[in-house]
Amino acid sequence: MKKQIPNRTIARYLGLCLLIFVLVRAQAQEFPAGKYTFLVKDLKGARLALSTKSDQEGVTEITFTFKRTDSSFNKFSVSWLVPMKDIVGCWTSNSDDTRFTRMRSMIQSNISSHAPVLCVFGSNSTNRHTFALSDALHQSALTAGIDEEKSAVNCSATVSLNASDLQSDYSVTLLLDDRTGPYSDVLKNVSRWWAAMPRYHPAATPATAKMPMYSTWYSYHQNFTAQQLLDECTKAKQLGYETIIVDDGWQTAKAIRGYGYTGDWNPDRLPDMAGFVRKVHALGMKCMLWYSVPFVGYYADAYKRFKGKYLSQNDRRAAAILDPRYPDVRAFLIDKYATAQKQWGLDGFKLDFIDSFTGMETVVPPAGKDADIASLYDAVDTLMAGIKKRLTAVNPEVLIEFRQSYTGPAMRKYGNMFRAGDCPDGAIANRIRTTDVKLLAGTSATHSDMLTWNKDEPASIAALQFLNVLFAVPQLSVRLNEIPTAQMNMVRFYTSYWLHNRDILLNGDFKPFHPELNYPILISTKNNKTIIGLYADLPVEINDKIQQADIINAKTTEEVQINLQQNRTFMAEIFNCEGKLVESRTIHLNKGINSIKVPLSGLLKMRKMH
Repeated sequence: MKKQIPNRTIARYLGLCLLIFVLVRAQAQEFPAGKYTFLVKDLKGARLALSTKSDQEGVTEITFTFKRTDSSFNKFSVSWLVPMKDIVGCWTSNSDDTRFTRMRSMIQSNISSHAPVLCVFGSNSTNRHTFALSDALHQSALTAGIDEEKSAVNCSATVSLNASDLQSDYSVTLLLDDRTGPYSDVLKNVSRWWAAMPRYHPAATPATAKMPMYSTWYSYHQNFTAQQLLDECTKAKQLGYETIIVDDGWQTAKAIRGYGYTGDWNPDRLPDMAGFVRKVHALGMKCMLWYSVPFVGYYADAYKRFKGKYLSQNDRRAAAILDPRYPDVRAFLIDKYATAQKQWGLDGFKLDFIDSFTGMETVVPPAGKDADIASLYDAVDTLMAGIKKRLTAVNPEVLIEFRQSYTGPAMRKYGNMFRAGDCPDGAIANRIRTTDVKLLAGTSATHSDMLTWNKDEPASIAALQFLNVLFAVPQLSVRLNEIPTAQMNMVRFYTSYWLHNRDILLNGDFKPFHPELNYPILISTKNNKTIIGLYADLPVEINDKIQQADIINAKTTEEVQINLQQNRTFMAEIFNCEGKLVESRTIHLNKGINSIKVPLSGLLKMRKMH
């Protein structure tokens, strides 16, 4: 009897060997790959060479190579249908999007805005269909919308290429992942896929980038003295905070909002900056400074110097946005940071508003004759490469923070700290944003937006700010010398808890459940210990293999429900938000759902006995 070759082997062989050359004379071309039929559109002015491969079941890579025949080729679009079976929602890197099923979800990205990946997920937070592009530099759009007539999800990927972006032939790979499993694991695999590409190899992450930090922004905004900040550092260091980020305000004596006094970067508010940094170092902390990279304020000397080399101007911000396509603009910015690092002894930089380079609503003006780079995306890439090269040459462990939305794979080359977008006093928003960043950040450090609260509210309510970002690196921004004792006890307790468990919280097997419900349960497991952040009245399941489990009651009711697969006995300790031991006893829990009372913002520690 003739031996039959398995279908899976045939599919892999064909996937690896298939090479289709299509001479494109029409505007669209259909082709099959795996279980889908793809429609390629907007192909005028190019010949398409297409190849596919599938190294593992459920994962397919399709590479499109375009050989230009004339200058009219400036766009590539491909679409396909996915059966609408057990579809709950769509995940993108845009934390402001709703995640439940709707008529159409879309993510637009480029080098400094979001990431080109879209995940269609089902019930119980399982992956249904995830797709991503290898090109994270240029402008792209991924969409997933409901096709009512065909009971399907209509997926598409589009890359827009200006003449300045495309100097030669162009190639891009579309990754498809249909494996059933946690959607979060699939997204982490996409992050690893990008990281393995030489053009997106992530920057090394110093150990300090994964330690708690103190920020001056919400606590002081633009109005502070050197002594006030040193007093805060003294308290912060005692609590376990290793770095101070001196935010907006150090560069001007004017305590007003806006960016009119950015660009020259003279330390008007902290005139002895080198002396200040030395005093911070003497306290055992590192010091970072904030810079709004693209902005040159109307009142800065640099504003006149670079007239004619702006991408746009904004009267509300009282600042212009520099055009990095010019070599003297890039040299100016790089020199500012390198000089500050050398003269003041800085340990790091909070480089802000990088997304303003490519996120303008206005049309990008043509580059002038002095520009040496035609593409704005390439220019931003070149600028960031120059900054990293100069700063790491002096200190290989220099800290560089980027903020949402410039947290995608192209920016991981240059930053080692990726912070949630601004959400002052927004505990839920901070939880959503840190989780979104963490899913694609890989080994880079994920940081919370700065934690702030009203000093007159109960410690149990203030604690919610901290507990919602427990699985990221906390940045604290309250006046430690002014908050009441109960709040200080809470900060001390949960900072100590975070430091003791940070390896699990940051490096464990992280599972964020139900993005359509704003992640009501977050779980991280490592070495038979699980930490669970509970943010809604939902039961949490304790795996039979887990020896220890900590449950954080970060919601507004005291009942914690635990679902077990079999009867088990635990030694339990219950703490309130200030770290006071409320109860310690042996508890016998039955198979199914059990209820335990835990204080608001309290902690339940459970250790398996038998």
